[in-house]
Amino acid sequence: MTAPTPSPRPARWRDIPLAAWILSRAFTNESRVGRRIHSRRLAQLHALAVTPFYLLIAIYSTVPGHLYLDPSRTGIAVAAPRRSLRSLAGGVAAIAFLVTVGVPLNLAARLEPGYVLELGAGVVATLSVALLLDAMIGRRHSRRDRKRLRPLRRKIPAGERWDLMMLAQLPDTEPAAARLARTLLRTIIPPGVVVTAVAHSAELHTKYMSHRFTPARGRQLFYIVPTRDPAP
Repeated sequence: MTAPTPSPRPARWRDIPLAAWILSRAFTNESRVGRRIHSRRLAQLHALAVTPFYLLIAIYSTVPGHLYLDPSRTGIAVAAPRRSLRSLAGGVAAIAFLVTVGVPLNLAARLEPGYVLELGAGVVATLSVALLLDAMIGRRHSRRDRKRLRPLRRKIPAGERWDLMMLAQLPDTEPAAARLARTLLRTIIPPGVVVTAVAHSAELHTKYMSHRFTPARGRQLFYIVPTRDPAP
C-alpha cells in the first residue's frame, strides 16, 4: 500500500521574491511573447518590468497562506477559497497604481522642479502597466477551438468554490506547477469542493481538460474534488 501524499507547505515570506520572479518569467516567457518580441533579452526585460506587480500578488497570496512553492522551487500555485480572494484584483490594481505612479511622481517632484522627471516617471509607469496587461491577458481560443469546445462546456455547479490560479513555472523546466496543482487537489482542497481555474492559453486549456477539468464559459474550467479514501 502506498504512503499518503504529504501536504504541501504554504510559502513563507522569504519565498516571495522567488515566487514573483517565477510568475514574471512564466507569464512573459520567450515562447509566449515570441510573436511580438523576438529577442530573448527583451523578453527578460519584459519580465523585470512586471516583477513589482507580481511581487504584490505574491505578498497578497502568501500572507493568508494560499501560495505554494514546489519542492524543486521552480513552480508555484495559489489555491484558496473563493470568498478569500474577492478583492484580489481590485486590491492589487489599486496598490500597483499607487506604487508605480504615485511614488515615482512624488520623488520626481522633489528632485526636479522642471517636471522632466515627472514626465519620465509617468511614461515608465504607463509602459509597465501596459506590459503587465499584455502578460496577464493571454490568448483567446481560435474560432475552431470554440466550435470544438461548445458541446463540451457545462455550467459551473453550485457549492463551495475554491480558485486554483497563478500556476507558473520557470521556462525550460519540468512541469512542477502541474504536479503541485495535482497535489493540492489531493491534499489541501477539501472533497466535494468545486475548483475553478482559468487557462492562460489554448494549450493550457487542453492540459486542464486532460486532468479531468470540465470546460465552462470562456477560458474557465471546473473540477469537483472527489471523496478521498480513508487513511488506513
